[in-house]
Amino acid sequence: MALPKVNDVPKYELIIPSTQKTIRFRPFLVKEQKILLMALETQDQKQILNSVLDTMKSCIIDEINLHNLTTFDVEYIFTKIRTKAVGETSKVGLNCTSCEEQNEVNINLDSINLDVSAVDKKIILNDDYTIHVKFPTYNDVTNSELDYDTATEQLYSTMIACLDKLITEDEQIDFKDQPRAEIEDFLESLTGEQVQKLMEFIQSIPSMKYEGEFNCTSCNEKNEFKLQGMQDFF
Repeated sequence: MALPKVNDVPKYELIIPSTQKTIRFRPFLVKEQKILLMALETQDQKQILNSVLDTMKSCIIDEINLHNLTTFDVEYIFTKIRTKAVGETSKVGLNCTSCEEQNEVNINLDSINLDVSAVDKKIILNDDYTIHVKFPTYNDVTNSELDYDTATEQLYSTMIACLDKLITEDEQIDFKDQPRAEIEDFLESLTGEQVQKLMEFIQSIPSMKYEGEFNCTSCNEKNEFKLQGMQDFF
């Protein structure tokens, strides 16, 4: 006699932050949690990325292209899946700023803020050219972190991922249709002031944030802290 399935897996809904589309999901199960934990133990960023996306693919019930999700979409959706699977709190280790003793702090995941307010996606270069930008996908950002060694290279790759269209008085050019080498030449032709506008857009990309405080268990020093991005919460 085959063993029965003893649990009815509940279904939940959430709204994708970037699109405001409602999707259904289920919590991850022990088999998926096992894969996540094994990936974390390897400390291999690519393997961790793949396990996160594989878990989301298994748990999201509705049809969705994971490769089109932004960084903050993935952070938000994975956190919601994790919350329904193992609880609303996560324990993180934070060092005291005074004695450097590591303290275990409980974070209420439901209280994490994700501000997806309106972001200006037009960058005026001059009287003749305007760039339309877009939020990079999770794959864009994580792959740049894996493929490039320096922060400058990673930033450069992220800037390219943010380029959507170049608008002139006479035409519209889609960056996705252009060779990588030509896009790099285009970026290198910009002035420092123009590149700064692009960097300001990157800095405005939404991310999960949490601010809190704790008293050190060793010296009782009051510490204020800020967590940002999914990697800080788990």
